[in-house]
Amino acid sequence: MTIGIAVTSDQLLAVVLYDAASSSNQAVAVSVRCREPFQWKEEAVELADRLRDIFPDGVLPGAVITLPPAMTYLRPLKLPVNDFRRARLIHLGELEGNLPIEDEEILSDLLPSSTASPDTFMAVAAKRPLVENTVETFLGAGIRVDMVITDHAALLAAAFGEIPEDALLISAFSDILLLRVSNGGVRAARQFPIAMADAPDDILAAIADMTRDKGAALPLIVAGELPASIAKDLSGHMTLPLPEWIPPSHFAALGAALAPASQKALNGFSLRTSAEAAADKARQERKIKIAAIATAAAAVFAIITLQFFVWVNGKKLAKVRDQIRSEFSHIAPDVTLRNATMESQIRERITSLNHLQKDLGINAPPPADLLALASSALPQGDIAVREASVEGGRVRIAGETGDSRLVESFREGLSKSFGPVYTATLQGTEAGAKRGAIKFTILVEKKEDFRAS
Repeated sequence: MTIGIAVTSDQLLAVVLYDAASSSNQAVAVSVRCREPFQWKEEAVELADRLRDIFPDGVLPGAVITLPPAMTYLRPLKLPVNDFRRARLIHLGELEGNLPIEDEEILSDLLPSSTASPDTFMAVAAKRPLVENTVETFLGAGIRVDMVITDHAALLAAAFGEIPEDALLISAFSDILLLRVSNGGVRAARQFPIAMADAPDDILAAIADMTRDKGAALPLIVAGELPASIAKDLSGHMTLPLPEWIPPSHFAALGAALAPASQKALNGFSLRTSAEAAADKARQERKIKIAAIATAAAAVFAIITLQFFVWVNGKKLAKVRDQIRSEFSHIAPDVTLRNATMESQIRERITSLNHLQKDLGINAPPPADLLALASSALPQGDIAVREASVEGGRVRIAGETGDSRLVESFREGLSKSFGPVYTATLQGTEAGAKRGAIKFTILVEKKEDFRAS
């Protein structure tokens, strides 16, 4: 059971879906009219009260909120990669400086890409404070927010499994939205304010341009109720079916309710799971970028600190060497190896010195190289490195994740990255401060047989 909530300029629209994997099961639609445009604080409380009446115990499940096109920015991006995961990591850099908001306020994700245009991706962005304030408004009303998406993703979720592989999806949930879907992804996308429907020439021209390669042979699928000025020029279009108990105005809310079960089709599209997760993910993305380019101030400071640590240990080692030389002069003033006892003592001192050199990291790679190896092993997903320290040839990594499988994936990645000379050991895990979070510590060090060599 899940709740989908669509926010518009003048309404809050909710759908309670009893089976989140299918829209064909029983559902309940609820709506609250807003007193002021895009102001939902009191309305969210009213919506929460009406939703509680639906549940016998009054306890609400998590909700998925979808934002209208008026609150988002849609940008097609040409990227130098075809892999979706890599594109998701680098696309933010293409948006920075190209949106009418500050770079640090950009929250964005990519719609599923089409194999028909593998280097073209559709990015949907929103302003961070707006998203976080929306989440906090619903949390304050007693509605837990599990995910934040946009009407673009809600439309795909509602249409999943109901449309041909190649088609043009058209909706007017709150604004006019056009999605050209092809080969399991979005090939092109446009959005227009609903007010432009009064003079629809630009909208109709965009539809013609997006269907130019297939012409009349391309199916036109309409979700919800289109303005008559547009619908009359779309002869032969089909209407996306809705359950009989869901009004067309609630199409976006239905798509939001179906989104958790459609994450594979949506390629995990989500602007934010909560305001707290927004901050966490932003910090994690910055850490990944710092590790990848190795030029951020924090990394530089860490390297300088570690190099100073090695320098201090070098000074300590010099003192140890002086002490050993002094002992040698007492044990064997003529430095002769004829006496077996003296020879044995000297060998023991040399062996001890070799072990001490390795423990202090004198023969270890530079700290910067060790950090680079560690960062290259970081898996994709909800995992963050909180601290990394180098002690001689040992690297100790402390982090946090919401999925225990990512810990083992990180450990295996470290083993492969450092090679057969090193071993990566999970030293321990414990519950984090946030619900479901896991703290972990991994130690990377040379194997005993290599340390002794």
